[in-house]
Amino acid sequence: MTRQALGAVDVAHDLAPAKAVEDAPGAAKPPQSILVVEDERIVALDIKTRLKKLGYTVTGVVASGEAALAACRDNPPALVLMDIFLAGDMDGIEAARRIREDHDLPVVYITSHDDQKTLRRAARTAPYGYVIKPVDERWLQSAIEVALYKHATEVDLKRSEERFRRLFERMLNAFALFEIVCDPADLVTDLRILEVNPAFERVTGFSRGEVEGRLFHEVVPGLEPFWIETLGKVATTRVSTRFENYLADLNQYFLVEAYSPSPGQVAAIIEDVTDLRRGEQLLRHRTFHDPLTDLPNRALCLDRLHRAIERAKRRLNYTFAVIFLDLDRFKLINDSLGHLTGDKVLCRVAAILKRNVRRLDTVARVGGDEFAILLEEIASPGDALRVARNIRDSLKETLTIEGQAIYLSAGMGIVLGPADYERPEELLQNATIAMNHARRGGQGRIKVFDWVMREVAEHDMGVETGLRRSLEEKRFLLYYQPILSLADGSLVGFEALVRRQRPDGGIDLPGEFIPVAEETGLIIPLGNLVMAEACATLGRWSKEMPADRVFSIAVNLSGKQFSQPDLVKQTVKSLREAGADPRRLRLEITESVLMDNPESALAKLRGLRELGITIGIDDFGTGYSSLSYLQRFPIDCLKIDRGFVGGMDDHGNRVIVKTVVNLAHSLGLEVVAEGIETPRQEALLKEFGCDFGQGFLYARPLPHDKACELFRSPAA
Repeated sequence: MTRQALGAVDVAHDLAPAKAVEDAPGAAKPPQSILVVEDERIVALDIKTRLKKLGYTVTGVVASGEAALAACRDNPPALVLMDIFLAGDMDGIEAARRIREDHDLPVVYITSHDDQKTLRRAARTAPYGYVIKPVDERWLQSAIEVALYKHATEVDLKRSEERFRRLFERMLNAFALFEIVCDPADLVTDLRILEVNPAFERVTGFSRGEVEGRLFHEVVPGLEPFWIETLGKVATTRVSTRFENYLADLNQYFLVEAYSPSPGQVAAIIEDVTDLRRGEQLLRHRTFHDPLTDLPNRALCLDRLHRAIERAKRRLNYTFAVIFLDLDRFKLINDSLGHLTGDKVLCRVAAILKRNVRRLDTVARVGGDEFAILLEEIASPGDALRVARNIRDSLKETLTIEGQAIYLSAGMGIVLGPADYERPEELLQNATIAMNHARRGGQGRIKVFDWVMREVAEHDMGVETGLRRSLEEKRFLLYYQPILSLADGSLVGFEALVRRQRPDGGIDLPGEFIPVAEETGLIIPLGNLVMAEACATLGRWSKEMPADRVFSIAVNLSGKQFSQPDLVKQTVKSLREAGADPRRLRLEITESVLMDNPESALAKLRGLRELGITIGIDDFGTGYSSLSYLQRFPIDCLKIDRGFVGGMDDHGNRVIVKTVVNLAHSLGLEVVAEGIETPRQEALLKEFGCDFGQGFLYARPLPHDKACELFRSPAA
């Protein structure tokens, strides 16, 4: 090996072993000084602590490129740890370039970013290494030591030939010495390999005998022209360079630092950074993919949607669609079969979705059991519907997991593009809105988004916000509709009906907020409020009436309220706090609530009956209308739905009402008819023997003060 070639060697990792030969045994090695340039204070303090723990001296912690230049000028450290992105006019890359030029200090970048443009710009400053946030202590120490070794080697390049020869043989980084091969026009066409070190053999897998004396293209047939152009330019211009590139033939990433030891020659220090780059690729993959299904995650899905939106702006004939899919009753699978089985179901669903789309389409998992599909380059909106229907049909096929047959369905919402969308989040939001509309229609439904759905969703959101504010400000109040005895016209009770008082003094009826309260779960605190207020009113009135007076207040229970495990406890609490007689409280529920979970319903009804509370079935005849549950459940009263009462001009409805009355009396139950609006309806109900009635014929729902007046009136 020539002395010139040896002088070009950039020893990366082996300076420490070489210095160990020189240093006297037992000599104390002073700690290396390091400057930390990081504008995130918590991260900077963490790095400072780690450096001190590793035995380094921290000369300072600064937050800007200008401050870093000043610190290097006033108190030069052995190494600079530099954040790529810094606040201020000078970012980390520019600061690193100035530090290298002005002070010849090694710089190791700290970064959490992986965009190629930034990394290519950073690479042009010839950094001594990279440390990825969050900082790994071993990685940090390794990067610092490697950088310090490299820099020290550059300073010590003038050492003796024997020492360089020894280091050359012991280098961890690969080394190769080339000479240029030119055509008649003196253009560099190839490089001849003159000499390599043992590390080159280890890193590349080529032995010295295979490569020395041969052309670079002969050794690596798939070599990119970039290698010849870059290394040839160093040999002809004598200007050193550093670059990183991928060799497809070897499937490896190399960081190369090249010098020209003499005209026409180039020496290259080749560091294998494959593990680092693969680690970065794995990190990038994990950042943008779902770990369970390996599908793109929400972040990558939004990026693909953004690209589709931008593509649609550039191309008039570009059409795409987004399908948002949510599995029906997936929680039941998790609850009954376990989360492990649920995870397997999600993986199978992911495979089904991928099977039903093309390679250019995107299937992403954006939530627990939610998936989004981006269909690109579709010919017509019908293509999106066909894909959705195919997915629906595929999901209908029985899944067998660990011997368990599982039946799936999903609600799907479709958004067709382009439609002047600017934000991908809006696309996904509209697809979700369409999916929610589909699910309201039942399982396995598909809906295409239209802007009316968005208006409904925004209205519902406004109603929900208003509901929460109204609950906080206690703007709900009860109105009371009188219930009369049809036999003598006496007042036998009231039905408590909730109203909401608007800030402007107006009153909102239940139909304007109860559906949203049911959907959002706000019906629970609202129902508790109604129960407490009704019991409070009942408690006050109970003190004013004789014990033998027939009187009660009816309170409606929603399905969600009835399903609460502490229903009986909450009811007892409301009664006790109000001092109300439980026998004067009637709770009304619908038939469907009873049949959702009959065993649980039976236990709760028995608990309520033991307290003396009476139970009524609201809207009888509109639900299951199963005669068996009338005998099975402890029921006291049936309330005939206003639809039958209002339709008694029809013979069929009259027969139904009369039959319900006779059936109830045969079972020992009382009957209340609601929605009585005409004297004829009242007369027919009296003729059929109906016990009680309520409706506009007698009175509309009354505010509390008017209800009190009626309660205390002699007529009552």
